[in-house]
Amino acid sequence: MKIGKRSVLKVGLANLHYSEYEHSRIEAQTFSIQRPDGTKGTWQAGGLMKSARHLHTLALETFKDAGEDIASIRENKDFNASAIERMSKEKIEGVTASLLPAMQAVAKDMLTLAETVTQGFSPVTPRASTDIVGFLADQELRTLVRGLGADERRNLLADTRQGGHPEIVEAVLRANPMLSGLSAESAASLSRAGIAASRADDLEALSQMLAVYDDVLATTSQVGVSLSGMVANSAGYAGRFEKWRSGCDGSEALRAWLDKIPTRGKPKAAPEESEAA
Repeated sequence: MKIGKRSVLKVGLANLHYSEYEHSRIEAQTFSIQRPDGTKGTWQAGGLMKSARHLHTLALETFKDAGEDIASIRENKDFNASAIERMSKEKIEGVTASLLPAMQAVAKDMLTLAETVTQGFSPVTPRASTDIVGFLADQELRTLVRGLGADERRNLLADTRQGGHPEIVEAVLRANPMLSGLSAESAASLSRAGIAASRADDLEALSQMLAVYDDVLATTSQVGVSLSGMVANSAGYAGRFEKWRSGCDGSEALRAWLDKIPTRGKPKAAPEESEAA
């Protein structure tokens, strides 16, 4: 996934490759979500990415400033090798002190993003109380699903995971799944199919936001790794900075949720279906 123009920042012999983003576009992203009380509203989710922009900017500045300081130390003829190593490692320690709080702020915002999306993305829009024709149409579709044989139902569920039969998905999800003869597991699968069908643009935007987070984290990690490469006997520091790529609870929760959402061309295996009691 292409998320930005690639650039390189050089300090001495160290290079840092990073991406340039359209921050204003990312931070303007809004989603329609369903609140805990059942009402719907518009949520400016992109605002949570401001902390990622801050981390990204801070990482680049830290690389430049710390890199220039280390290069200056290395070039100072008044320092012996031991002094150069000690003073350079102090600069590397400063990288952690500078970047870690910003990383923690991003992790907090990613958790908020994941929790709000997974709880607030509704697969269907409820019928208006006056939509009698719609209610009857939904009831007819649920009766149709309930009357299918086991093999036919499995085939239907497989089709919905690829974006098919959106009207059936909506009808089933507007009522208790037992009214359609479906298990809770199959209803959950249909819910994900409903989200895939109705929120395709939002899902793409979420994937972009997650990709930006991953790339910013990789850049931040590489700042420490590249600076460590300028200092003797600093493999331990480099290993620690490599672990910064691992993500956070929020990013992994969002990634796991997105991975379960079916997309066209990526069919999911159909689970065994049983009749609801």
